[in-house]
Amino acid sequence: MKNFLILFAFIVLTLQINAQQKSQIQTAFNALKSNNYDVAIQNYSKVIETKNNYAPAYYGRALAYYHNKNYNLSLLDFNKAVQFDENLKDLYYARGLCNTQLNKYSNAIEDFTQFLKSNPNSVNGYYARGNAYYFDEIDDLALADYSKSITLDNNFSLAYYGRAIIFKIKKDYKAALRDFDKYIEIEGENAALSSEVKRLINEILEME
Repeated sequence: MKNFLILFAFIVLTLQINAQQKSQIQTAFNALKSNNYDVAIQNYSKVIETKNNYAPAYYGRALAYYHNKNYNLSLLDFNKAVQFDENLKDLYYARGLCNTQLNKYSNAIEDFTQFLKSNPNSVNGYYARGNAYYFDEIDDLALADYSKSITLDNNFSLAYYGRAIIFKIKKDYKAALRDFDKYIEIEGENAALSSEVKRLINEILEME
């Protein structure tokens, strides 16, 4: 999951907080957008010290911890945020990514499924759940989710890559080659995974 880029439209909720807390939230949010995760953590923590039931602060700090690869603390904060506000819908997607990083694949699948209930056309949601199914060795459901991502966006290259891996596992080499070729067609010869894709293509060709 390390190649994932999390894109969140994090809404700063400022109801029921004072002016100082609102300023700290804004500073933290700006730091989060600027990839200054330590500053974000510091300011979200200041808000939590004075308002320890404020879900958006836990959510924001969880994202900062996630980007700092401190997944255990990130998960704790996601859980706190859900405890105080179950209506932060994007949170389930983020927590799913965190659970995936911690190899908690069943929990990740539950999170992505919850996210997809309110975001039924999310390309990234199906792709992320497909990855969790793949890591949990539930290949048929992984294949279905990768295919759903492609149906929603037929230029989503990572879904072609993921589906090709499943086809290769299932020894459907023709379908695997087709999806590997599609990945290269979309991303080009110099993309991050292109050398790995070419290696896998050659591996299949040598087996045939």
